[in-house]
Amino acid sequence: MNRPPPALDCAHVIEFAITDDSVTFEQRHTLNVGGEWLGEVSNLAICQDLEKTEFLIFHCNPEWEVLGVAAGYGSIQEAKERIERSYHGITSKWVASGYSREEAMKYVENQFKDQSCSFCGRTPLQFQAVAGDTVRICNLCVDSFYEAMHESKNET
Repeated sequence: MNRPPPALDCAHVIEFAITDDSVTFEQRHTLNVGGEWLGEVSNLAICQDLEKTEFLIFHCNPEWEVLGVAAGYGSIQEAKERIERSYHGITSKWVASGYSREEAMKYVENQFKDQSCSFCGRTPLQFQAVAGDTVRICNLCVDSFYEAMHESKNET
């Protein structure tokens, strides 16, 4: 079984399902991506955003590349009920990922390591960046430097 990584698009993978011949796809309550109906996918994942409490349904290809996302579910059960409407029989296919939230956070941090702030090391999940070719600075460091510069002017 091809397992997903701990996180997809900065969201913690909680459960996943791989469709097979026992699952029947019906084109209803499915995802519209860029004006086109996504259609049947081979892999589904229920994830939780690392910054919010909502749950998401990720529609993925066999390599777990995200093709579309349905958002706004208040619980895992609500997400499962919704996807069952389009993927009849998927209920028995869900598998717990076994990944902790901490593992997902570390995975995401590692994925964005080369995009972290050159001064404090924060990842793009934690800031808005100003980026150059070789240096990145986060909005928090910009604010800190601004305050430090203005404090020294007021002291003179």
